[in-house]
Amino acid sequence: MQSLNTDKTKNELPLAITMGEPGGINSEILLKALKKIKKIKIFVICDPSWIEDSLKFFHLEIPINIISKPSEVRLGFLNILPLKNNIIFNIGSAKKSNNKAIIESIDKAVSLAHAKKISGIVTLPIYKKILMDDGFDFPGHTEYLSHKDKSKSLMILMTEEIKVATVTTHIPISQVSKSINKNLLIEKCSILNHSMINDFNIKQPRIVISSLNPHAGEEGQIGEEEIKTIIPAIREIKKTGINVKGPLPADTLFHKDNLKEYDARLCMFHDQALIPLKTIDFYNGINFSAGLSFVRTSPDHGTAFDIAGKNLANPDSLISSIKQAKMISKNRQKK
Repeated sequence: MQSLNTDKTKNELPLAITMGEPGGINSEILLKALKKIKKIKIFVICDPSWIEDSLKFFHLEIPINIISKPSEVRLGFLNILPLKNNIIFNIGSAKKSNNKAIIESIDKAVSLAHAKKISGIVTLPIYKKILMDDGFDFPGHTEYLSHKDKSKSLMILMTEEIKVATVTTHIPISQVSKSINKNLLIEKCSILNHSMINDFNIKQPRIVISSLNPHAGEEGQIGEEEIKTIIPAIREIKKTGINVKGPLPADTLFHKDNLKEYDARLCMFHDQALIPLKTIDFYNGINFSAGLSFVRTSPDHGTAFDIAGKNLANPDSLISSIKQAKMISKNRQKK
């Protein structure tokens, strides 16, 4: 990831942070991150009482600035844009009654992004089960934001060392094979290539695509998806001028000797990408939604109810997400 120069902040649009699930570690990592983020304008869209109760719970003192619009954000303060819906403070578990506030926070951030009032969005983790049980018809932020933006998105996971995208996102492993087709692979690779150029200033991206089956299918002996779908898609992608290779067996895709050989990897499913990434750098992973009309990043972890309220949560992924959102925003402004 590129280094970030944040010395000139006076006229920059701020980043919006959505509250996510208030019963998990979100307030803890947010408060810890704000102690370390000094020169990036940030505000959180939430019920102010959640922050006030969290400050008391963790015995912290940070000055609060309640705002009515992003332009009122002040450095050195915990800036809050209040919600209409209130929440019940309940560290350690989720409450269905908080769902309206969680969705309102996301929707407000998207609205501000579309209005060009913010430079990007950083989403704190949501607890998908309780939202879906309450009628939320999306398996995650990526799918919901793509729906709200009316755009095709791509989930890119990244650390300092690697960038990995996924063809499919939050679906059961039993549905992966039938969800992959040539057009989808071409679409996702195109978004990935465009993002590498426009979001990360990589002029000629080197992309490699993984296989789906062990040993890339062994010429059809261990599955035919490579022969029937992936290889034909790669041939078509090459015709567009994209520098792409593959399919490479997933078990060699992340070997230490080839980590720097490619700028980005496109994997077939969620865990194929996430397991190696989190093994390489568990605490600094970032989830970035490429293809949206606005910048969106997120910590690459969940709500962690098991350690919520115990002062054990590591804020590094959130800190990295904030810095990377600002950097991508700056890169897009240069185009």
